[in-house]
Amino acid sequence: MDLPVTSGGDHRSNEEVGFIFHMWMSKHGKTYTNALGEKEQRFQNFKDNLRFIDHHNAKNLSYQLGLTRFADLTVQEYRNLFPGSPKPKQRNLRISRRYVPLAGDQLPESVDWRNEGAVSAIKDQGTCMAAVEGINKIMTGELISLSEQELVDCNLVNNGCYGSGTMDKAFQFLINNNGLDSETDYPYQGLQGSCNRKESNKIITIDSYEDVPANDEISLQKAVAHQPGIYNGPCGTDLDHALVIVGYGSENGQDYWIVRNSWGTTWGDAGYAKMARNFEYPSGLCGIAMLASYPVKNSASNA
Repeated sequence: MDLPVTSGGDHRSNEEVGFIFHMWMSKHGKTYTNALGEKEQRFQNFKDNLRFIDHHNAKNLSYQLGLTRFADLTVQEYRNLFPGSPKPKQRNLRISRRYVPLAGDQLPESVDWRNEGAVSAIKDQGTCMAAVEGINKIMTGELISLSEQELVDCNLVNNGCYGSGTMDKAFQFLINNNGLDSETDYPYQGLQGSCNRKESNKIITIDSYEDVPANDEISLQKAVAHQPGIYNGPCGTDLDHALVIVGYGSENGQDYWIVRNSWGTTWGDAGYAKMARNFEYPSGLCGIAMLASYPVKNSASNA
């Protein structure tokens, strides 16, 4: 959400903050009960977050912050939404050497799979299947939006691709399930429901999946290149969310990844963001190179 310009976080009147709050509520469809002063508490959280955003944006850094649908939450409430991914020792690793850097490698200066038509429209839901949609487009020439709802309803051990779920488990479910339905056949509901086994039109599957070598941004760059405002701020490596890398490039001397989120088009730049690449630590910024994986498809047919 675009904000009126301010020189700092303490310069907005209560009336201005109240106006921004109600505009934000309307944009995100927020409603509150009167119980236990819920609206008042949410408004206070909103003011605290807005003050933080204003202070950051006044510093004229390489990226700007804005109001997302989470702007009425405390930091702890936000963290509770994303309990974190399993530790590496819990992961069934399929580490591939397919993209290990080799002498003589010549990678493109920039890659953006959106320009190749391999990225479906931004959705306000899970992100695992965006990678499958992309590899299917690269191999078959057909871009099909897949059913995240089937993944959420039927892949019970992984909680779909949310919270404590992992991309690897979602890919394995897709293989075991002999594919996934389309978004049209099994539409998204926003909540976990009963698995609808009657929906058996499995239109897309994959052959396998592989993990990029951990803590190696060059391998990750090679995987993005051959697969089928830049954020460089502070963040940790306790992973709790999944993104899809759809490309990379450089801008004003700063290398970046193009990442696709799953929180709708109001997040970031129409659902995408640029994150600093070639970070000083092997894990990459925000741990982006720690647990990367990708689906594998060898056939030119959907199924």
